Amino acid sequence: MKKDLLLKMSILSASLVVVSGGAIAANIPAMAKTFADVPLQTVEMLSTIPSLFIIISVLMSNLFARYLGYKRTILIGIAIVLVSGIIPALIGNFWIILVSRALFGFGVGMFNSLLVAIISHFYEGDERAAMIGYQSAFEGLSGMFMTFAVGQLLKQHWQTSFWVYLIALPVFILFLLFVPNVAYDEIGKEKPADGEMKSSAVPKNSEPALSKRDFLGYIVLLVIAVIIYMSIAVKGTTLMTTLGYGDATDGSNILALIGVGAMSAGFLFGKVYRITRTYTLPISFSVMSIGMFLIASSNSVLQTSIAAVVCGFSFRTFLPYLFNKVSTSSAGNAAYRTSLILVGFNIGAAFSPYGIVVLERLFQVTSVRGIFYIEAAILLGLAVFRFVVTLRKPRENAQIAAAE
Repeated sequence: MKKDLLLKMSILSASLVVVSGGAIAANIPAMAKTFADVPLQTVEMLSTIPSLFIIISVLMSNLFARYLGYKRTILIGIAIVLVSGIIPALIGNFWIILVSRALFGFGVGMFNSLLVAIISHFYEGDERAAMIGYQSAFEGLSGMFMTFAVGQLLKQHWQTSFWVYLIALPVFILFLLFVPNVAYDEIGKEKPADGEMKSSAVPKNSEPALSKRDFLGYIVLLVIAVIIYMSIAVKGTTLMTTLGYGDATDGSNILALIGVGAMSAGFLFGKVYRITRTYTLPISFSVMSIGMFLIASSNSVLQTSIAAVVCGFSFRTFLPYLFNKVSTSSAGNAAYRTSLILVGFNIGAAFSPYGIVVLERLFQVTSVRGIFYIEAAILLGLAVFRFVVTLRKPRENAQIAAAE
């Protein structure tokens, strides 16, 4: 039991650095003053360039794992994050810092998608679903902690705040010591029993194969959902200040509450999934639609705060469901498909402002509330669509229920 607990904590600890790239966004004003001769847009790239290189390395991570093995690839990625993360704390040259931020994103992308494959290798069924949920929760917990820590260290100097990335050191040590070596061709195969880890071995996939068409459909849904989800960060503060019931500080608190909802969803995903099963996706979209409607109709910080928690919870229920669905029904290409999911997520996040503009023009939005009403309607439509699709697959549902 102790050995299995150490394995779980070591795998989950790697998720602590997955979403830490944006934690230094608060540094941008101070860094802009230091590097006054560098265009502001270039300085702002320090908080966005990791996402670009995450996309690049995520697409290559499966290739790295094929030749290096999963454990070695993940360890190299964490090591890159550690070294590149603290370089800005040691060096004051802007262009070296910019390169280090790009390397940071590359390091994260090397192991991000592989964590789901590792979880799928060691765990099955409800335990696997719970672990994927915990992974999402650890990401949310890390995002809140790192952002808070950066804010406190920033009071001394912007360079000091980059020491937060030392968190990657204990993560590296834990993964090195307590996660067994996993060769590329071992993923998806039954692992020989090993003492107390016998019950954690993966015997076989528990769901019917996911077709390319269905998988592509999930990617499209993900990109749409991410664009809508990110609109809270893009438009939420503007909505509150324009309508006069909140200020910039309230807007910042709303973002923190989204994190609370997301973290809670991660910890509870295993229990939620045991109840909702194949209806998890339409239920998540329905609840998120309610959250968006509450934001659109809100005239108080309290209502918007509740809506933010609801949206964070529902979105972070949908995302682990998608990872779990792919890991249990994609056989040998689960790692590759997980990589594509992460690419879709980052594309949706990176281009969300443009996606919102497209929606505003397409539906001729004329009020600050309008975009949230439109998004609520879109989510409701997606929920109905997915509910109908789920009902039309009774044979698949019966197979899943029999396997469970």
